[in-house]
Amino acid sequence: MATYKTIRYKNTHIKDIIELPLSKSISNRQLMIFTYANWDINELEISTADDSVLLKNNLLKIAVDEKLTTKTSNRIHCKNAGTVARFILPYLCTLKHNYILESSDRMKLRPLMPLVESLNNTGADIISINKDNRIPFSINPSKLGNNKIEIDISDSSQFATALLMMMPSIAEESTIVLNGDIASMPYINLTLEIMKFYGIDYSIDNRFITLKGSYIKPEKKYKPERDWSSASYFYELLALKKEGELLLKDLRLDSLQGDRQLAIIFEKLGVESIQLERGVLIRAGGAIDYNQNIDFSNTPDLAPAVICTCAALGTISVFTGLQSLNHKESRRMDVLCAELDKLGYDLRDNGMNEYVLLNSCKPQLRNVDFSEIIINTANDHRMAMAFAPMAIIGKGIKISNPECVDKSFPDYWNEIKIMIEEESVFLDT
Repeated sequence: MATYKTIRYKNTHIKDIIELPLSKSISNRQLMIFTYANWDINELEISTADDSVLLKNNLLKIAVDEKLTTKTSNRIHCKNAGTVARFILPYLCTLKHNYILESSDRMKLRPLMPLVESLNNTGADIISINKDNRIPFSINPSKLGNNKIEIDISDSSQFATALLMMMPSIAEESTIVLNGDIASMPYINLTLEIMKFYGIDYSIDNRFITLKGSYIKPEKKYKPERDWSSASYFYELLALKKEGELLLKDLRLDSLQGDRQLAIIFEKLGVESIQLERGVLIRAGGAIDYNQNIDFSNTPDLAPAVICTCAALGTISVFTGLQSLNHKESRRMDVLCAELDKLGYDLRDNGMNEYVLLNSCKPQLRNVDFSEIIINTANDHRMAMAFAPMAIIGKGIKISNPECVDKSFPDYWNEIKIMIEEESVFLDT
């Protein structure tokens, strides 16, 4: 059974306040640090995103399981949440009971083996139940005795983050060696800065990260941040609208989040960013550069909204640093190419680790009707949120599985109603 949402452009002047969700990246890191330090995770103010809620609930379940005296296997389900699977796997290796880590079918196709191999090399006992190097995994009690771990992060920087957060719980001083493509360092830097807030000293020497100390609970609380990747869809809205302004409440241009680069990217797409005390004010109407060359190596989560914006504005663009996107909740670049093609835009892989957007002319705004074209989101939250604003350039658009936005931004459809009017939601059985 599939669900659909038909939405239509609301031709009104834009001046409003947007409340973005709390950063799930920060929330998930705090949840793991609190867990390793044996602090109460219920004290944390965390994101309402499905991933953060799932991680918290699983950690609470594990806390109960660890108090049991039975030796039966305890099952932990991470659904389609790559972050949950990667963050929780090292933690399970430090516990006294056996655990089975399960997931959705899609998650089974997402990379996890580099993390499994690194953990096993340091003393863990993780077994692929189906002997295919995919979830489900059986994690047996073990003694992690190595304070130097190597990890290939070509597929995901989360492998390094998961190990970094674990290491202070097993060694006073430790080293992580990063192998493979290290383009995604901003995510690792975010992890290290949060760990530093909780008492861990670190140093980086090229591919070597050294940690010292143990987790210490500070007197003041870590101030939650709003999520920069969620801001991308509102930058897209204003870029396509070409007028108006929005206040992104409590967002900071000096955030630790690497996705703050969004503000710089959209300067060339006609949207200005101004830091105010209450948040970041974004204002449309600036000059647009119709020849874009954007590297997403450090900010892959921004790609869907930025690429859809570039297409709708009629730019000719070259996009790089997108290799990891086909390992996400969907084969994200394949979905972008296919669904943009339905709307008449030509995004293609040129075979040289680049995607090229070819537009022979700029679209005539609001003279096209996409409302009978179904955008297949592949149940991917970022696909749904990136394609919805494209209703602005036509008379409407139809989004499949609109509820998938709950994964990162449960209030998205309410917040976007400033410009997008819901027409209908229906089921297809």
